[in-house]
Amino acid sequence: MAGEIPYKEELQGLAAALKDEKKVLVTTHIKPEGDALGSMIALHRAMTQLGADSAMYMSETDGVAPEYRFLKALDEVHYGEAPGDSGSRTLCTVDCGNAERVGNDSLVESAPKIINIDHHSDNPRFGTVNLVAPGASSASEIVYFLLGELGADITTEMAEALYTGILIDSGRFQYSAATPATFRVAADLIERGVDHTAVFRHVYETVPLAKVKLTGRMFENMTIACDGVLAIGVLSRADFDEAGGGNGLTEGLVDGLRAIEGVQVAALIYPRSGEPGGEFRVSVRSSTDAVNVQKIARDKGGGGHPQAAGFSSGDEGPDGIIKYLTDAVSRELKPGKE
Repeated sequence: MAGEIPYKEELQGLAAALKDEKKVLVTTHIKPEGDALGSMIALHRAMTQLGADSAMYMSETDGVAPEYRFLKALDEVHYGEAPGDSGSRTLCTVDCGNAERVGNDSLVESAPKIINIDHHSDNPRFGTVNLVAPGASSASEIVYFLLGELGADITTEMAEALYTGILIDSGRFQYSAATPATFRVAADLIERGVDHTAVFRHVYETVPLAKVKLTGRMFENMTIACDGVLAIGVLSRADFDEAGGGNGLTEGLVDGLRAIEGVQVAALIYPRSGEPGGEFRVSVRSSTDAVNVQKIARDKGGGGHPQAAGFSSGDEGPDGIIKYLTDAVSRELKPGKE
């Protein structure tokens, strides 16, 4: 394993609890990205190694974003409807900032026990057993250390899943949450057989044409505010229809807005459902400590991290969301703010 283990006492307690589990259902949040998928796959494989009856579940039926479909084991996930015996399985949630993020309230309510593994600082510790480590770059980094405590063999398949999660949630190792421990973990995973060049190409250099078209529409429908510090892109249902793709293609688009010279905060607004006039999803990113987008999202019922967060809004359209974001970022940038 890589270096000294942080939050060791909590890891030991969680490992002891997991070793006693005979039937588990491993799940993650709605609209899963690389960290959600990587930590879920690795924990599932580890529990199977330990002799548990383990299954994976995601509440949405749309599958995963195209850039993550290279990850092995995704064809074993139960999508939409939970396994019939889920009421007898301990629910293991990874990378879920709160219980609602699972996307299936009845599953959460009926679970005999919940094991909550996360790195969001605003996680309310909704599990029966909780390991929340805000200092970790990702849930995948936590699971890596957990597997060491469990005595699991990290196979190349598991290492690839964990590396993908760390790559995504560390912002390609550029976010401040990427600590020396993060780099040591990544190095160990590469030594275990991860082709890091191939992973990078899958995630960042295998872009569907429909996503390229959506990117163009996002920039066409862009608003620059707060003296060039804030960039907001908007996508409509018509944009998705014309591009020939679904919401899964939005993964990572907001980072293109943040890459604009002078921009420190970026947001992407897009329809969450297929119904006209329905709910909108908002992804927000920040590259400055002056603007905590976790707080901005939390005030709208969402959550995330200080540099990467999101929320949904069903009571206002894009114009209202743009005004909210502009006002919120302006307040954050205001000298002497509380």
